[in-house]
Amino acid sequence: MSGHRYESVGDGNIGVESEVITPTQGTGTNVNDSVGYETTIPIHPRILAPLSYILPLAPALIILLLERRNTFVRLHAWQSIILGLLAGTASMLLFWIPFIPSLIQVAALFAGFLCAYHAWKDSDTLTFFKLGVIGEFAERQVLGTTVLPF
Repeated sequence: MSGHRYESVGDGNIGVESEVITPTQGTGTNVNDSVGYETTIPIHPRILAPLSYILPLAPALIILLLERRNTFVRLHAWQSIILGLLAGTASMLLFWIPFIPSLIQVAALFAGFLCAYHAWKDSDTLTFFKLGVIGEFAERQVLGTTVLPF
């Protein structure tokens, strides 16, 4: 992740500046020439980051495993995975209380749509929208202060 800079913004969210390349620099298969941001997957970060929130876990895991260069996309993938795991675990633990698992899933769906909207909207400035503690944990995962296998 050399070449990336991180700067804090006032509300605790972070701005992530990815390595900017010009279209003439991109000659390999791992560079998305039309984007201006270096990515492993040849899809614009404006599409990849919100795609993490579409279905619970599956797209985010695939994006996390394949994308190694763009920190903005990895932050959103981690946040989506953590959100999905927490919502699923809470629903399973509280299944015996009527309507609570449904409310948890609706709240997680709303939070996912909110995060997907911010990921799409903030892809030009590369400002990571943190969803409370979930976002902070995702940030620590990507920036290397917490160690998990990915």
